[in-house]
Amino acid sequence: MIRFFGLPLIALVACACTYSQPTALVPDVPEPPAPLENRFDGYAVPEQDESLAVFEDPALEGLRSPALSRFRTEAEFADWLKATRAASEARGIGQMYPVPLPAAPPSSDMAMSVGEPQAMEAAPSEVMVTGSAEPESDSNPEITNNQKAGVDEGGIIKQIGQHLVILQDGRLFVTDLMPGGQAGLKLADRANVYRSSDEDTWYDEVLVSGRTILVTGYSYREEATEYTVLNLGEDGKVTRQATFYISSNDYYSGSNYATRMIDGKLVIHTPIYLVGRGWWDDLEIPVIREWRQEEEDGFRERTELEDGRPLFSATDIWMPVQQTLMPVIHTVTVCDISGVTDTSIPACKATAIVGTETHEFLVTKDAFWLWMSPSGQERARELREDHPHPECSSGPRPELSNIVPSALVRLPVDGSKPGVLGVRGEPQNQFSMDMDAGTFRAVLDWRHRDCGIWVTREETDLTFFDVPLDELGDVLLDTAGGRYFDLPTPGASAYEARFTEKHLVYGAREGWGSWPPSDGETRENGRAIIVPVDAPASPVTVELSHDVIRAERAGPYMALTGYHDDAGLSMSLIDLRADPRLSGTMTLQGRYESETRSHAFNSRIGADGAGLIGLPTVPRSEEAERWWWWSSSSDMSYIAAAADGSLSEAGMIDATRRDPDLPSETGYACEVSCIDWYGNARPIFTGNRLLALINSELVEGALQDGTVTEINRIDLTAPLSEER
Repeated sequence: MIRFFGLPLIALVACACTYSQPTALVPDVPEPPAPLENRFDGYAVPEQDESLAVFEDPALEGLRSPALSRFRTEAEFADWLKATRAASEARGIGQMYPVPLPAAPPSSDMAMSVGEPQAMEAAPSEVMVTGSAEPESDSNPEITNNQKAGVDEGGIIKQIGQHLVILQDGRLFVTDLMPGGQAGLKLADRANVYRSSDEDTWYDEVLVSGRTILVTGYSYREEATEYTVLNLGEDGKVTRQATFYISSNDYYSGSNYATRMIDGKLVIHTPIYLVGRGWWDDLEIPVIREWRQEEEDGFRERTELEDGRPLFSATDIWMPVQQTLMPVIHTVTVCDISGVTDTSIPACKATAIVGTETHEFLVTKDAFWLWMSPSGQERARELREDHPHPECSSGPRPELSNIVPSALVRLPVDGSKPGVLGVRGEPQNQFSMDMDAGTFRAVLDWRHRDCGIWVTREETDLTFFDVPLDELGDVLLDTAGGRYFDLPTPGASAYEARFTEKHLVYGAREGWGSWPPSDGETRENGRAIIVPVDAPASPVTVELSHDVIRAERAGPYMALTGYHDDAGLSMSLIDLRADPRLSGTMTLQGRYESETRSHAFNSRIGADGAGLIGLPTVPRSEEAERWWWWSSSSDMSYIAAAADGSLSEAGMIDATRRDPDLPSETGYACEVSCIDWYGNARPIFTGNRLLALINSELVEGALQDGTVTEINRIDLTAPLSEER
């Protein structure tokens, strides 16, 4: 985008006379700017060499911009897409959809904006309430086990003042924690987020900011992510403010959360696939639109923004810095939801960059981090005698030269210019990445370029990576930026990793699942690897009496859960306060972990290292081997940590188990979103109280003589005096 500033030049014409004549003012009108050059007009990709992978074939170099650069015109984007499509088809990699792009939004002062979100502030220091939390505020105490301080993750339960807001079945259940000014539990309201039981919509995540509630859902009828903005009154009653949509394919992720809230602003990543794998990828460039008028049957009439307002145009998209024939437009949208009503849509800003389909992302308070790697098809090449196939399941550790090049991209949430860096290796999920104190860090899978992405080694090879933020720049160099340190293998193929400010801790298990051992089965003992982030060449290995299916931060500790045999779930604490050490291990006899998402774990650990840990468990039954989408009830188990890091069992709150095939005792019926994809059990620590969400029950417990005992329980499905 080019802008011309300044006033017309003024020429003063003087007459050579003995008296003064009026001066003629003649504007020097500038010539109109020349049309921007279309770099892909008539561009033809040279013949490709299929003995080379996509990422290294020089024939494809012209389809990327090594320096950060936006597409100049709509026509240039269309011609780039046409050329990339032809190259993809020639190589036999999928079918690309010719995605039309809208024109730039009118009256926009910034290339990628619909409204003007403000820049984010620096992240405050962390405290020891949950895995990573900020100091609690009066309006929204932190009760979620978030990965990063200052970045609230979409979940199923949040707090506003003295009320808990719970999302289940497409409904909000509001519980008053101080009814009549006294500590207790009272169902204050139950409100449907959906408008009609005929809707094909799944509602998964809730976020709060002040007294504003944001509920995220996906509507298959609208082919869009739905955001409903509601308000919670001081009396605990919910009122709807607005509903708006951002077109996308289903945002749902089995490992990451779709939405974040940063300083009252919604942050979401929307990938737009340009290569078709099936009908679900036939997408258009995202628009934001609202629904205003509702009819009795729940169907809604569009507003005057019938087609929505585009979040960006072609000239807002950053070109790919990597060679890719399976391009994806990675879009990060930031929306200010404050003051949104049913007559407006939020002020949103979107940053879009073309990258690879294979990616992982991390959200910190001021940036969205994308680690992008070539897909499996983009790694393929015809191996010849001078390139024998490597031994993928075992053998020597791959050399740096045999690792596929990737790109680390920083997309600031304030919409400013991205930064890029050429890197090697791949993080397995968002928990394999961290940014703290001006340094980005990651633990990376270290896989030979000719080994498929689904091929696992008997003992995984891992690498520690770090880089100062100032090394990210405008140009993607064909080098491995940052530092790389070989890490000890955790002894198995599937691993769990977590960062703190000072350490990386990881452990492993055989296979990707988290199921307990079958009757009589015994598993190999595991190990925990503790890596000081300031001295990654000096890791410490601690032997465990169980494998590792979960790793979570708990105050000054890293909590690791896993199994040795069918006796029950084991937990170990790694004390990170001084020299890392195994401080305690215990086994919950006859109990098995039932929810593996990070939010299902929570803790309250004091400054002295003593406190409680809560996590959902089930008895030995079919429930112990259930899949992660089941909605059966879990119990809530508590484990006490002493000041020295030793562990002891601290009781359990039992769930009320009902036969799901029998009618509800309260007459309650679910109509929409009746599968709890994100689970339905959460340990909650707020103020000096401890509570447990257990399916459709909210239970309060108290720690008495070292044991948690139940003191109050309410059924969220019980009738309200005024049904809403």
